[in-house]
Amino acid sequence: MKLPWRALGYLAATIFAGYFAWFVAGSIDLAMLESAMSPGVLAALALSALLYAAIIPITGWAWARLLSGQGERWRVSRLAALLAATQLAKYVPGNIAQHASRAALATRDGMAVKSFFSTVAQETILAAAASVVVGVLMYAISAPGAGRLPDDARAGLLWVGPLLGLAFIALASVRVSPQHASASPHRLMRLLGRMGGLPGAKVALPAFAAYALNYLLIGLGLWIVARASGMPSSLDFPLVTAAFALSWLIGFLAPGAPAGLGVREGIMVVLLSGAADNAQLLVFVLLARLVTMLGDACNFLIGTAWLAVDQTKRNHSQ
Repeated sequence: MKLPWRALGYLAATIFAGYFAWFVAGSIDLAMLESAMSPGVLAALALSALLYAAIIPITGWAWARLLSGQGERWRVSRLAALLAATQLAKYVPGNIAQHASRAALATRDGMAVKSFFSTVAQETILAAAASVVVGVLMYAISAPGAGRLPDDARAGLLWVGPLLGLAFIALASVRVSPQHASASPHRLMRLLGRMGGLPGAKVALPAFAAYALNYLLIGLGLWIVARASGMPSSLDFPLVTAAFALSWLIGFLAPGAPAGLGVREGIMVVLLSGAADNAQLLVFVLLARLVTMLGDACNFLIGTAWLAVDQTKRNHSQ
């Protein structure tokens, strides 16, 4: 049984890698990027990609915290490897392949199905809440200020923000273990138990902080790229961080857009409008997309290699 699993895993990895290469070739304007390249920009891209890649171990740590709320104990390194190995799957249209491949690897390793889906749902709520909090706060302290948020963006935040706020409060306000809730005589409590219970502040708040840190690291990397590529100083660290955080949320919600392609770049241009001319903004969002692609490819290679080496060690120890 192990050999078919491994063969299937290698086949999936090869397919995702091939699709990713095709995707990059068709979605990046190489001529425009070439005109912006210099040794300084290349170095900034490499550093920014490393900062972007760092979000995977941070997310793995947050996932371990959420799983602890389900009564499961997992190594952060193992979870980070699972996340890294499935990064390229998010470029497949439909926003399903990444979660499906992540679920397959996690449950194969022994994670309970209920624990997986409960923690992924909690992760989604907390990461989305973090994107709104970081995006709005960083936009407020940026040079342009939150008053320059487009009307459509403000209108969207007016209904998304409260919903995420209520969901976040529910997750962080009280701890309800799934085991305790499932044994309750009350039907609603048993339903809550089947959904994974509530993690409580001890679990939810550190995970929320980890997701917020992710956006700050990505923003820092993009700001470094902006400085190296000669963008106007008005594209400051708070502004580019806010633009990425808020555009990530819109891109995530866009059905069918692979890794938020097109949607995220369009939202970033809107959120950054006025800070640079349109030609500069177009180059910047292309560089930002290149950073995320490089980071995802790096994580995929590391995660796939880590899982292969770890599986070999397990086979030798048996």
